[in-house]
Amino acid sequence: MCVRENGSAGSVFQILTLSRGLRRLCRRSRPTPMDRTSEFLRVRPVGRFCPIGILLVLVVALTVFAQGTEPSQSHDGTRVDRARAYFGDGELFDQDGVRHRFVSDLLDKHIVLINVVYTECRDACPLITRLLGQVKERIGDDFGRSVMFLSLSSDPLRDTPETLKTFARKHQADHPGWRFLSAGQDVMKPLLSRLGQWPETPADHQSLLIAGNASRAHWIKIRPDATPDFIYAELQRVAAKP
Repeated sequence: MCVRENGSAGSVFQILTLSRGLRRLCRRSRPTPMDRTSEFLRVRPVGRFCPIGILLVLVVALTVFAQGTEPSQSHDGTRVDRARAYFGDGELFDQDGVRHRFVSDLLDKHIVLINVVYTECRDACPLITRLLGQVKERIGDDFGRSVMFLSLSSDPLRDTPETLKTFARKHQADHPGWRFLSAGQDVMKPLLSRLGQWPETPADHQSLLIAGNASRAHWIKIRPDATPDFIYAELQRVAAKP
């Protein structure tokens, strides 16, 4: 099953270089173990094949969040509990050395946009970070309040609060609502695996974006070469899901 998603045309010329760079990365990327598991765990870019794993959409939708109900405070709590049971509630540290429980402190009460980075990355990670910076500008005052960006490290053996801070500052992404997160491999490996994002090596991580609303059990994938306007619209859709 191949999936095609196209971003809004409104900002195409603003991010033409970024989009081209991301598409080149898609063409160069090699299949990961998750890609090799099944032919239908892939995303096809316009006109070319790009092996981006979408395990989250299948596994999370079918196992954890499949029990849809009408929204209410009690149901929201139940859904967050299911997210906690699925993802675990491991403790991660951010670029300021502050510790957070993944579900209790970050997913609960927030719309989140998740991506995977590592601080020694020289190509995809800076491009994605710049793209998300443009999305942040569109969110405005809600950023850091109801909406958070979570950049999870694929290199927990090397990424420390200090290296995460340096990376965030270098790419103008050191904001209260944008947490660059890592932990021991015993925490990061199962967490990223649940997201379908654990790589064989840090450089093999996927560039797929994941938008989520744990209280509504709504999770979607977003292509990394989507425009900022399209990503912002998807976040609004996740937030509004009844």
